[in-house]
Amino acid sequence: MIDRRAAVLTYDLGTTRLKVALFDLRGRLLAQRASRHVEHRAGDRQWQDAEAWWRDAVRLTRALRADRARRGRPIAAISLSGRGNAAVFVDRAGAVLEHPWSDDRHAAELASLVAWRRGGFDLSNYAAALLAKKQWFVANAPRRLTQRLRHALYAKDFLLHRLTGVAVTDPTSGPDGLKWDPRVLAHTQTDADVVPRPALPWEVAAGLSREAARALGIASGTPVVVGAHDGICANVGAGAAFPGAFAITLGTHAVVRAVQTHRPPGAYRFYGLPPDRHVIGGNGLMGGRAADWFLDLVYGRDDRQRAKHFTAMDARAAAAPDGADGARFFPFLSGRVAPERRPGARAGFSGVAARHDAGVLYRAVLEGTAFAVKDIFEQIRGWCGEPAVVRLTGSGATSEVWCDILAHVVGFPLEASDEAVEGRGAAIFAAVALGEYRDYDTAARAMVPISHRYTPGAERSAAYARHHDDWTVAVDAQRVLDR
Repeated sequence: MIDRRAAVLTYDLGTTRLKVALFDLRGRLLAQRASRHVEHRAGDRQWQDAEAWWRDAVRLTRALRADRARRGRPIAAISLSGRGNAAVFVDRAGAVLEHPWSDDRHAAELASLVAWRRGGFDLSNYAAALLAKKQWFVANAPRRLTQRLRHALYAKDFLLHRLTGVAVTDPTSGPDGLKWDPRVLAHTQTDADVVPRPALPWEVAAGLSREAARALGIASGTPVVVGAHDGICANVGAGAAFPGAFAITLGTHAVVRAVQTHRPPGAYRFYGLPPDRHVIGGNGLMGGRAADWFLDLVYGRDDRQRAKHFTAMDARAAAAPDGADGARFFPFLSGRVAPERRPGARAGFSGVAARHDAGVLYRAVLEGTAFAVKDIFEQIRGWCGEPAVVRLTGSGATSEVWCDILAHVVGFPLEASDEAVEGRGAAIFAAVALGEYRDYDTAARAMVPISHRYTPGAERSAAYARHHDDWTVAVDAQRVLDR
């Protein structure tokens, strides 16, 4: 019998931040803490420190547990959510041999794998990225390191490995199925036990190791649940994992995902949602990061009061007029891949006048991202039909002014819960693993609170349709400057 006071501890390892949260078994967020990742750069190389991820996980966990209101509350399970693509290479002792990079040093290996899979081989995008990075590592790292390689791990699965000592991933983060294609492993000269074993998100990977238990201050043997890719956790945690549901994530990227029981002709399929669904989607690269980027410019990258400044800038944007007084922003900080592919597209402002202040420009950033999301949203509607519900996730979903803008731009009611949607998705999988619910649909109906609804008004939506048309003309005019 599970103690009714027990909590689920979740780790959500995103591109920009690590969030550590506690949920009760009915989905109530008890507390959450976060730390922003440090981006290291040297020339054209860019990476994060995986050891810092672990140190932050330990520090934030202990901070959550130390609070008097939560002290003594037992941890029933631990579960994880995390971004795809990032690769961490470790040896038998779990020591990091190569930290996760976000530059293109492995581009040649990836292009070769993508070309090879056109021969009909089963190779998902995330699997291709991990194996291409592994190929680059083996070919370019010092031999003293490559000889020690034991596991090639995705980001959240590195944390899972630190928690348990086992190498396990979910199907979506890995091969998009419950096994790796042996032909792919043979082609990339990869031993089967180097890549993490796929398991369902609601399975227990292993118990918490004694070493990790000492570091975290949690009982050894506590079940550690596999969890899932953060896109899957976002849909599940928002209660938008059933067929016909849409989710819009305003995280580092601005992403639209629709869940279907079939693959619509011509649609872009992100990945599968076990056991039998498909996630159709489109990615606004770095779209959600645009707001953070603007605040970096105003307050500096090392801003220690970012939450306070987000609130203050939101208030200034709310005071600015719809349409940002003619100022427009193109949120293409890392190119554009949806609804069309324009890798050379770049971010920028147009229509800026001397009378405009930071509040107006910030509103232009929020509106420009919303316009980019609308274009992706409309493409997915064309593939999947009308949404049964549209839920919001990601840190940006805590901005009422941004969500209000987005509702009027897309022209659909939007629903949101709180700032811990991805973590809640991981907690839902843990609740299923513990036997509290029979499946994640049932768990989501009980564990997802809807606290905010944004309903568009006809007059403002019509005005935003005109602003979107003007923005589109300006975006098209920028094509001659694509790099």
